[in-house]
Amino acid sequence: PFRAPLRDRRVSDALHRERLRAQLAGHLERLEREGVWGLSVAAPAAGPIGVPREESLGPVEAEALGCVACRLHETRTKVVFGVGSPEARLMFIGEGPGRDEDLQGEPFVGRAGKLLTRIIEAMGFAREEVYIANAVKCRPPKNRDPAADEIGACRHFLMRQVAIIKPEIVVLLGNSAVRAVLDREQPMSRMRGRFLDWNGVRVMCTYHPAYLLRNPSAKKMVWEDMKIVRDALAAAAPE
Repeated sequence: PFRAPLRDRRVSDALHRERLRAQLAGHLERLEREGVWGLSVAAPAAGPIGVPREESLGPVEAEALGCVACRLHETRTKVVFGVGSPEARLMFIGEGPGRDEDLQGEPFVGRAGKLLTRIIEAMGFAREEVYIANAVKCRPPKNRDPAADEIGACRHFLMRQVAIIKPEIVVLLGNSAVRAVLDREQPMSRMRGRFLDWNGVRVMCTYHPAYLLRNPSAKKMVWEDMKIVRDALAAAAPE
């Protein structure tokens, strides 16, 4: 009675291995086309991937606009790549585009985006001075959280954005952003309020603006986090 289930598991495992081999082959071919000159084997698993020499945001965005690597491309209206200064000292990374972002092709333009803009301005910056991106570049249906495989398929775009911009501080907005960058599964209450080190980059984890719209009492905690970021950037500002 146990032979059929065992055979089914073997077939399933074989198909899974074939899919992994196909995905790896496609990934290596893409890296070769992009001229990737090396991958760091010493970096932590959550660290940046190798980046082609002299890469800039324009070609990466053009590649993202045509991406069909995961199921999210089937329902998107527009790819939401990122916006802001390519020389930003401060970078915000959210979770994924919502309805307004999907329609306009720009991150954080809905209610949560307007709140983020007010936070940025309260810190003493203009929105155009920072860089804003998301863990995934296409809207998850019904604004659900991005799935792990969707984050994984999109992660190389995000890592290349970080590597090109070279921000001094990265603010991760929400748990999906934390998973995409730090590969952590911890309550936000245990991660926020202090800088974490990510390959030499200071990272501040905090609540997503959409969470603040549902839980206004958390605004005080986010502002405490942003004051730490603001003060750190002021202390390191060139004279």
